[in-house]
Formats: sequence, C-alpha cells, structure tokens
Amino acid sequence: MHQKIQLVDIQKLVAHERTDRARIVEVRAQIRRRGAVRRPVIVDRKSKVILDGHHRVRALQEMGARRVPVMYVRYQDARIKVYLRRKEILMDMLKDYVIRRARSHMLFPSKTTRHFIGKGRSVLFIRVADLMT
Repeated sequence: MHQKIQLVDIQKLVAHERTDRARIVEVRAQIRRRGAVRRPVIVDRKSKVILDGHHRVRALQEMGARRVPVMYVRYQDARIKVYLRRKEILMDMLKDYVIRRARSHMLFPSKTTRHFIGKGRSVLFIRVADLMT
C-alpha cells in the first residue's frame, strides 16, 4: 500500500471532520518551527475526502499554502480500518457514511474518527516554501 506522495491543490480536498482551534494553532507552530511538513495528508483517491490530516490542512491554509503533500489511498480497501474515537457518538462508522457526510459538508466533530492505513506510511520533509507555489 506504499504510495507516491503528491503535492495537491488544497482546494480540491474535502473535509469530513471539523477542526479544533487550539490544535490548529499547535500544528501551525510545529510546521513553522520545523519549516517543513513531515507527514502526508491521507486522502481517498476517488472522493478526495481527507482521512487523516485535517489540522495540518487547516494550519497550512492559514499559512497561505496552496498545495499540501497527499498520499492517496483507496478507502474501500479492506486493509484500511476506521475506528470510532468519540464513544458518545453512537453510530456505525461505515466508510460510505464518512464519504457521504464529507460530500454533504456535514462535518463530524474534531477527532471523531481514526483511520488505520497500514504499513508503509511515509515520513516527509517538504519545505513550507514549496507549498506556497
């Protein structure tokens, strides 16, 4: 499942969770301190829904980035699992439901879902300056 990392137009990505303001500030500070993004945003290839990296995307948007490093996956792949993080939300966390909610702009609360992508996740060092073009 090891995939190529691509720099993708930030406007093409679709969120499925809201973000937490304090976490955005924290992530933005980490990116500024490092001067780089170290992990790609994980995105479903077909729907362009963000599976992992909502706070990175928002932080980069606020920093003026026009592109983000993305690893596309096939969300329906059996190796990709989705787990419910917030026990107070009692619903089936089916992959189709995540995609439907994202497409209809009905975002889940921050940190509602967690996606396990499997082995082969890349560690990056992409300079912030490269994301501004």
